[in-house]
Amino acid sequence: MFSRSISIARLSCLLLVASWSVSRLGAQTHSIKIGTLTYLGSAIENGDVVSSYKVVLDTAGVTQEPITFSNVVMFVKASSVSTQDSGFPQITTGPGCGESTGTPCTLLFRGGNGLPLSQCAKSNLTENCVSIAAQLVSLTGQNFSITLANGQQFCAYGVNNTFVLAKQGKTALDPRCNAQGFCKGASASIVLHAAPVKSCSP
Repeated sequence: MFSRSISIARLSCLLLVASWSVSRLGAQTHSIKIGTLTYLGSAIENGDVVSSYKVVLDTAGVTQEPITFSNVVMFVKASSVSTQDSGFPQITTGPGCGESTGTPCTLLFRGGNGLPLSQCAKSNLTENCVSIAAQLVSLTGQNFSITLANGQQFCAYGVNNTFVLAKQGKTALDPRCNAQGFCKGASASIVLHAAPVKSCSP
């Protein structure tokens, strides 16, 4: 009887340890939001349609240190432009994209005639973009490790793509502009998804 009670107690202990291990695994972070991609809308400037796009990167309270990327690439239709093309060898999620202090990293892109990117509206400002995309590339182009604000290690993919897509049943993005031309924009969160931990090992 005494021996059996010890065996039962030992089994209960093992079940408790197993349960604790599962809960610890369940607490692993699967993704982190580090910013927003937005189509700000289009307007007529000097007789031409010009569209505006914005990437905001901010990891305050998410990671212990800003994340550094080698390149941020903006895609609109068949056109693209990158921060490297614009003379920035690196971009961080810190204030001023690593160039200053204060406000979060904000990258503004413009599309239209004579600009690297295409516009997202016709001459009468009818919207005609089904989607836009932003691509963030790590320093090496390979998967990399980040230390989160809670001290947890997070393995992220080396190339991360974010899309702003037209809503279901719609043929184009809707920047939600009013009669005065002020737009709320169409946006999507920039999210890094967890990669296999072993892929970030030295």
